[in-house]
Amino acid sequence: MANSASGESVIERVVKIMEAFSKGNPRLPLRELVRMTGMSSSTVHRLANDLAASGLLERDQSGDYGVGARMWELASRSNPLEDFRRRGLPFLEGVHAAVREHVSLSVPDVESGSVLYLERLDRHGTVMNLAEVAGRLEIHSTSSGMAMMAHMPGYVQERFLAGTLKKTTPATETDPARLRKQLAHIRELGYARMAGVLVAENTAYAVPVFGEGHSVIGAIAVVVPSAEENPGLILPVLVAAGRGLSRTMGAERRPYGTRPWLESPGK
Repeated sequence: MANSASGESVIERVVKIMEAFSKGNPRLPLRELVRMTGMSSSTVHRLANDLAASGLLERDQSGDYGVGARMWELASRSNPLEDFRRRGLPFLEGVHAAVREHVSLSVPDVESGSVLYLERLDRHGTVMNLAEVAGRLEIHSTSSGMAMMAHMPGYVQERFLAGTLKKTTPATETDPARLRKQLAHIRELGYARMAGVLVAENTAYAVPVFGEGHSVIGAIAVVVPSAEENPGLILPVLVAAGRGLSRTMGAERRPYGTRPWLESPGK
């Protein structure tokens, strides 16, 4: 693949263009693509037009670019993440119907230390939830991330703990020794509870989802305003959903924790 003067391949330059689009920037004029990618106007113009010709981008009447329908078509056709999202959606809908709070489905990306969100069902009202579909948050600052990390092999946990861990709120834990204890406790209980860690006013619960070989492949989470927290309502349906989706994904039946999972969050 031919490289540019900067050493970037064509694929790397195309990825830069595609990454410029987001929920906040669904359509961009050429000048914004040039500014956001840092590439020359001629390069962006040529690549963007080629992408539009193939249907991966589209142009509106004003000349602005946006992600094309063919991008969704190609990504959805055989992507295993889309299959996981589709299988998980009925379980999320069941949790959402019971608790009427934010519910999400996510997968881990250990190499980047992040959680990738595949689906989210919202609570009505003004509640801040930073988990966006196709968005990422850091593993150690989310209940989903910690629920998944707690069930990963020890060498994976140690590699994760050796990385750079940033604080998002004063309640975010970044000390490796204390995080090890948290992971062990989550593994023992079978669920993660994190209060005020990502958003100061919220409490989040999450359970892992397992696949074949009982490897952890994702998590289902519920986010609730801390003032309205009701573990007696949230945990039964959340744990049931995690177990049900795990069986759907090929995991063998087994208990979630070595102790009763429904106990007061402070223990």
